[in-house]
Amino acid sequence: ILAASPLTWDCPLGSWMPNVGQIIGDLSGCNRLCAEGNYGSASNHFTSDCSGPCWSGHFCPKGSILPQKCPAGTHMPNKRAANISDCFLCAPGQYQPESGQEECLPCAAGSFSPDVGSAACEACPKGGVCEDAGAASRLVWQACPAGSFNPNRGSSSSAACELCPIGTASAAPGAVSSETCEPCEPGHFAATPGLSKCERCSAGSYQNDTGATGCL
Repeated sequence: ILAASPLTWDCPLGSWMPNVGQIIGDLSGCNRLCAEGNYGSASNHFTSDCSGPCWSGHFCPKGSILPQKCPAGTHMPNKRAANISDCFLCAPGQYQPESGQEECLPCAAGSFSPDVGSAACEACPKGGVCEDAGAASRLVWQACPAGSFNPNRGSSSSAACELCPIGTASAAPGAVSSETCEPCEPGHFAATPGLSKCERCSAGSYQNDTGATGCL
């Protein structure tokens, strides 16, 4: 038919029909789907753009009624994405826990993400700290120095390394427990916290006890 005046169609959602000019084909229903990268949430569309471009953070296959969210671990900064494969995977050092997002987030200090498409970052191991944000590898992990320990995961500051108490010492870096802080043997002492080695009593002094903080 040749429509000189605009026609009105009641199309299923996700489809469209031209309303003016030469209209060819089956006229018993709307047989044209909204173009990929677009969506059609109304019943009176007369161009393939339908309701308009797919939203950022989403994708719209051909004939979409509403945009579909890109899954967690991905992002889509642009409009008109057509397929789920168009959603960009988060890069190492980034994550995205929610669906339908435009951007990925950098891993916070104290965590890292070695893989693409991560929905969450991994907490740094016990016994040390990860001070840098956006880390893509556990290689950023720094062991607590000898004389200290850290029983917690996900630490971001060297302040998380707890010092061995006076009267003890620990020679092992990266310790995860205060159990590595061993009492000083007789003849030795530790007057200050955080020592990697107990000091020997000087000539002319002695100490018969373990865990001493000084000599007599």
